[in-house]
Amino acid sequence: MSDSKKVKHGNALKGKVALITGGASGIGQAITLMFAREGAAVSMMDIDRGGGQSVMQKIADTGGRAIFIPGDVSRSKDCHQAVRQTCEELGGLDVLVNNAGVIRRAAVTETGEKEWDHVMAVNVKSVFLLSRYAIPVMAGVGGGVIINIASG
Repeated sequence: MSDSKKVKHGNALKGKVALITGGASGIGQAITLMFAREGAAVSMMDIDRGGGQSVMQKIADTGGRAIFIPGDVSRSKDCHQAVRQTCEELGGLDVLVNNAGVIRRAAVTETGEKEWDHVMAVNVKSVFLLSRYAIPVMAGVGGGVIINIASG
């Protein structure tokens, strides 16, 4: 989706609060910028501090409301902090976008257990952790939306 296109659902994101993981680059950055452009307050979690700050500056330059939360989606403590900080600083949580991911392009016979564990922690465990902390918040206000993204 180009930056000039609008979401077809009108104001579906206006006034919503979204937590987006992996938003410092790629698909996650495009999602983060689009949510902000459509009127959502955006909380973005990523391990890339420089990229995260750059995206936050782009949003601030256009008058959007956003916070950057540096953190590792494979760590429970970081995920809990991201949800808590989003709620405290932006006033709640309506949308969780589990976008962060890593890929290891190698044969199974060439992939070590440590590398495999890292891929699974970032790509799968993080979805569980963030959803685990976000669902009670969303349920407490009558619902929300969780979007899980995978690519490869």
